[in-house]
Amino acid sequence: MQKLFIGILALTTVALGVLCVMQRKELRAANDKLQGAEQARVADTETREMQVARVKELERNEARLEKQLQEFTKVTTSLRVTEARQSSNLTTFAERMSAAKSKGGPAGEGDGALGKGMGEMLGKMMKDPAMREMMREQQKVAINMMYSGLFKDLNLSPEEKEKFKTLLTDAQMKNLDSAQGLFGGEDKQGSAEAIAKQTAEAKTQTDAEIKALLGDERFAIYEDYQKNMGERMQLDQFKSQIAAENMPLRDDQAVQLSQIMKEEKAAVPPIIPTDQTQMPTKEQLTAENLEKQMQWMEDYNRRVLARAQSVLSPDQFKQYQTFQEQQLSMQKLGMNMARQMFGGEKSGSAPAAPPPQ
Repeated sequence: MQKLFIGILALTTVALGVLCVMQRKELRAANDKLQGAEQARVADTETREMQVARVKELERNEARLEKQLQEFTKVTTSLRVTEARQSSNLTTFAERMSAAKSKGGPAGEGDGALGKGMGEMLGKMMKDPAMREMMREQQKVAINMMYSGLFKDLNLSPEEKEKFKTLLTDAQMKNLDSAQGLFGGEDKQGSAEAIAKQTAEAKTQTDAEIKALLGDERFAIYEDYQKNMGERMQLDQFKSQIAAENMPLRDDQAVQLSQIMKEEKAAVPPIIPTDQTQMPTKEQLTAENLEKQMQWMEDYNRRVLARAQSVLSPDQFKQYQTFQEQQLSMQKLGMNMARQMFGGEKSGSAPAAPPPQ
């Protein structure tokens, strides 16, 4: 009986052991399943958090783009208003010139009347301290745009750059002071000679100060930049224009196109100097020479365009051709206004006005 009882206990023990093993396996499987579910939950949570973050980022981008669109719309509207205002001003200006020409009096009196009025107006503006300061700030903005490439080429320190900009601004203000006499006066001959002398002396002084600041090597770079500033500014405008059309100008293309402009200008110099290093003389600024200058511009553009075809892609070349036509129209407008403003004499009696760039 005792042996039977022991046997039953042994069998029970074995059965319980087997049951424990089975339960342990089930528990392990349940734990594995629970762990997998937890990992899936964490992954799902991370995915949802990433999606929420992405949605928020897209919402921020959308808000930023909407703001930029609104700002762009405002700028576009402002530009259209400004363009319309300028067009109206030009129309009014042309009407006033026509009216001045139709007035009685000695021949040529009407041609310079508006110019004289502008000289008087400029003189009053330059005597007003607030207006003079405003014009100085405008010149600073213009200098930053005109000389931005040169500032990089010269590798100036912050102190040198600030001093250089001050010298350039001072020079521009001196030019504005001198410009008052370019629009006519009682003694045109004496006025023109005095202005030419004053301008030359101011330039000599400015060059000496800039050379002392930059040294011989960097001053030579500055002089070369001055001689080709008009072409550099046109090239910068063209680069910005075609970049907006998704056909950007490569650096090597810009260098080649700049060299072409420089070579063609040197090969056939303009009738009236177009760089910043020369002051046109009274004898150069005649109606006949202004007409020849327009013809030179057309010929210069044709020569540059012919060589540019080997540098630019077909699409870029088409854009450059259109750009040249726009620039030429603006230059012709400036020449026509100068001819009507300063008089239409055929030789040697026009005041020494700087040509449009």
